[in-house]
Amino acid sequence: MILPKLGLQPIAWYFETKPWPVILILANLWKYTGYNAVIYLAAITGIDPEYYEAALIDGASKWQQIRHITIPLLSPLVVVLVLLGIGRIFYADFGLFYQLPMNSGALFDVTNVIDTYVYRTLMGMNDIGMASAASFYQSIMGFILVLTSNLIVRRLDPEKALF
Repeated sequence: MILPKLGLQPIAWYFETKPWPVILILANLWKYTGYNAVIYLAAITGIDPEYYEAALIDGASKWQQIRHITIPLLSPLVVVLVLLGIGRIFYADFGLFYQLPMNSGALFDVTNVIDTYVYRTLMGMNDIGMASAASFYQSIMGFILVLTSNLIVRRLDPEKALF
């Protein structure tokens, strides 16, 4: 309804696949923005204010304080969150890919991921073996990615590795 008021052609959102990659990315970013903001804000709040006072006395600007205090002290948190995010590469948010496009058949080419495939295989074809194999593959690949990325982090900086 907004597009015609702006002089643009209306789009049948649930029948066109072209805008859905952008829609899904934006929806996912919007979903996790608040959660990540809380985590980073808690970590920044946990930094000892004496570091900033000492930097201020030494004449550091805000950008220098961010560059030399905040970012280095947040780097272990960033590493942990990236490692956990890497483990979720093969995990797709089921609600995002199933509920947002409303299970529209026209969008299967864009929204069919391992999670929705497992659900449709189980519910539509009642193929427990194929659904289990796909889920097992998803879990194993996530596990391998976490181990590999943690090994890389351990070689770069052993103190920042998870294990």
